[in-house]
Amino acid sequence: MPQQNKPVLVTIDDDTALRSSFVAYFEDCGYTVLEADNGRSGLELISHANPDVVVTDLRMPVMGGLELIDILHAMDDNLPVIMLSGTGLLSDAIDALRRGAWDYLAKPVHDFAELELMVVRCREQARLVSENRTYHNQLERIIAQRTEELNKLSIAVEQSANGIVITDRNGRIEYVNPKVCKLTGYAADELIGSNPRILKSGRQPESYYRDLWETVSGGGEWRGEFCNRRKDGEEYWENCSIAPVRDHNGQITHFVAIKEDISERRQYLQDLHYQASHDTLTGLPNRYHLQAHLDSLIERVRPDSQVISLFLLDIDNLKFINDTFGHEFGDRLLVEISRRLRQICPPGCIAARFVGDEFVIVSLPSVDSAETCELAGRIRDSIRNFEVDGNELNVTASIGVATWPEDGECVTSLLQNAEAAMYQAKKNGRNTIEYYTRELNSRLMERFELENRLHRALERGEFSIQYQPQVDASCRRIIGVEALLRWTPSGEVPVPPQVFIPLLEESGLIVPVGEWVLEQACSQAIAWQRAGLPPLRISVNISALQFMRSDLNQVVASVLSATGLAPHLLCLELTESMIMADSERSIAIMSALNATGAVLSLDDFGTGYSSLAYLARLPIHELKIDRSFIQRMLTTRNDAAIVSTIIAMGQSLEMKLVAEGVETDEQLAYLLERSCTVMQGFLYSRPLSADGISGLVSSWNSVSMVATSYQADRPPAVQRHDASLVSIEHEHQNYDYN
Repeated sequence: MPQQNKPVLVTIDDDTALRSSFVAYFEDCGYTVLEADNGRSGLELISHANPDVVVTDLRMPVMGGLELIDILHAMDDNLPVIMLSGTGLLSDAIDALRRGAWDYLAKPVHDFAELELMVVRCREQARLVSENRTYHNQLERIIAQRTEELNKLSIAVEQSANGIVITDRNGRIEYVNPKVCKLTGYAADELIGSNPRILKSGRQPESYYRDLWETVSGGGEWRGEFCNRRKDGEEYWENCSIAPVRDHNGQITHFVAIKEDISERRQYLQDLHYQASHDTLTGLPNRYHLQAHLDSLIERVRPDSQVISLFLLDIDNLKFINDTFGHEFGDRLLVEISRRLRQICPPGCIAARFVGDEFVIVSLPSVDSAETCELAGRIRDSIRNFEVDGNELNVTASIGVATWPEDGECVTSLLQNAEAAMYQAKKNGRNTIEYYTRELNSRLMERFELENRLHRALERGEFSIQYQPQVDASCRRIIGVEALLRWTPSGEVPVPPQVFIPLLEESGLIVPVGEWVLEQACSQAIAWQRAGLPPLRISVNISALQFMRSDLNQVVASVLSATGLAPHLLCLELTESMIMADSERSIAIMSALNATGAVLSLDDFGTGYSSLAYLARLPIHELKIDRSFIQRMLTTRNDAAIVSTIIAMGQSLEMKLVAEGVETDEQLAYLLERSCTVMQGFLYSRPLSADGISGLVSSWNSVSMVATSYQADRPPAVQRHDASLVSIEHEHQNYDYN
């Protein structure tokens, strides 16, 4: 049974998906929603439920909407019925309204907010009609009683909350109550003797008044709304009910009009519509208004000779601004950006806030591509040099441009392609303008397909792990390995890590996949020990999404407990960029990870902040010197200085040092001379499978013990493992992508 005090709404439609959306939306709005899939079932439902509003489809099996309206109108002509139709025929709408529908909306329904406004308006109109009928019936009874009731009638009419006008049969005013005078601004003697047309505003066509007069002069009751004009010229809206008054012979002698000022109510509904179609922060049209505007514009433009340009811009680094200055500051910045966008828009263009930090500008139809380029440049240049609360900001935006009809024949495709171009602009370095092309779309589709396949790669067992040795060159022994994720889709060639790992991070899949890597790597380390290998430290990369999760320390502790790996044999590699995103929180997370006993390593060190004071605050045990510095340190003075500085910083803080990307004897010698002894790179081995590591460690460490005796007198800078110790394959493809 419907809950008390909840308005009851019946939806009748043979489209199950639409009914489900309808029910979900209106139940969220506080309605009790009952549903049926055809007119006959709906009629039976209505007869028991006594609903406040009925929303029905035009064409349905068993019984259609028009036949249903005929029956409902005969049962209760004050039950609001809203007709939906997907035919798009104006004749259907006219037929439905003539047969008693209160309102009409074309399908598909893109904006339930618009339908909600119809429902609210119809319910309100039904309430007013019911009230007016009550007043009208009361008035007729009072007039019929005459004599003794005349005084009571006079008092009731004079003090009525509604305006009351009595005219003769020719429409000349004979009486108005004080409410009418207050409503119109005219004195009673100014109105008496005149025709009600004195109040006309000109908003309604003459046919509106002809229909009214034909109805009441024929003995019927007329109900409707007027936009009238007060004596001072101000317009107002009234709901009006006009009924004939008959004498004892049944002849019409007068007409009585009951009027209610509904200006505030209409303004409220208009405000609701504005709020539904505009962004509350900036006052710009929202995405729903934008889409409706584009739909209308596309219908009017000639595709053979005109184009519509759509500019979608995303404010770069707004999250950083919010995190630095606060969200209130960011909101004021968005308001100022919206003001500038309004200023640069040519007449007739529309600027809208699409979502979050994304804005859209739709230009007027044009035939000149140079105008599109010029406007794109003006948009980009306008988003610069802001001063908010005394803070000067140089804000940039990435802009994607798509044109209709070349880049999309409908609103949805046009917006999607503009957004695709915008994302490409961000990839190109931000603060750039990118124009949509079919080639871009092809790349995006490939990326989309790849991302879709990634979603099932873990359950299909398509991921694997390779391990790259870490060698202590001072004793020429393998002391650990780094676990590196690989993806080989079923029946295909491997996908490079630099392609699929960013997709894992953007989609959030890096979290479950990262936990899988952690568990697999720790399990493998134990398997090696059980096979007789010496304990090897296993290094696992932690993504930014994994790191910022509050339960990472619990995940690590759980994996260590489940696998039995000694905590000091697990090294978690973190990057500078993820730690600097929120340094205080990062330090708290690292402290919690330290409590698990795992080793923390700062990966790609030297590419970010890298100050001694900064390092001293971090609870880390190891620095990994980025491969880019290792590769250039022998040819570039600055990189050599950076490497030497990093080594000195690590040693002063008693941190272990690992140089990654070591590929030549000269690089090895340079690092050994500066007491950096732990190496990782193709000089020793490419990444190998678990079995490959097992064989490599066994042969390397056993031969190394023998080799020590005949290499003891050789200079450290040239002590390297030759082919008799390990077979080295110099593959210069960048496998070590984390």
